[in-house]
Amino acid sequence: MSFLLESKIAHVILAAGSSSRMGEPKQLLAWGETTLIGHAIQQGMMLENVKTYVVLGAHYDQIYPTVKEFPITILKNENWQLGMGSSIRLVIEALERDILTYSAILISLVDQPLLDAKHLNRLIIESNQNPNMIIATDLNEIIGVPAIITKQYFKELLQLKEDFGARYIIKKHINNVQTISARGKGYDVDTQEEYNTLLKSNFPS
Repeated sequence: MSFLLESKIAHVILAAGSSSRMGEPKQLLAWGETTLIGHAIQQGMMLENVKTYVVLGAHYDQIYPTVKEFPITILKNENWQLGMGSSIRLVIEALERDILTYSAILISLVDQPLLDAKHLNRLIIESNQNPNMIIATDLNEIIGVPAIITKQYFKELLQLKEDFGARYIIKKHINNVQTISARGKGYDVDTQEEYNTLLKSNFPS
């Protein structure tokens, strides 16, 4: 007898980039008592009834040993140079092979450490209340990730071009998007200066 196991949301942390502007793997930068990628995974693990996927690519051999003990599914994007769209497609393909059935995917980035479990949970609550809508983060001038994209858009995610991320789907279907404000926390860590500034403001010595 076959049956479907219903799982609500698959959380994917995109961490496959080369950190070219940083000059070193940003995934492994210190954040509190862990690293940026460790912090992102820990925040995801605080969410209830959510399975966590992490996409690695560049610097895989350095990063994988630091995260392999977490109860997560790690995907290796061999084509990480092609861009974020290739990582998202890899995840959707993995979800389609999973025994669980997902109603939505929560996409987040490894370099937004202030968008923590509390923010992600607010997205989930909003998604539960509006199950047919995309729930995205209002980053002031930009509406983007973290975002929850429902199953009805999985086919479009599979068709993303390499240099297009989830923001392309959000913009395309903006009339079906609800937003949650990042409340001044939507900072990306792309350069050493940005990292140092954010680190000092959150972990003053």
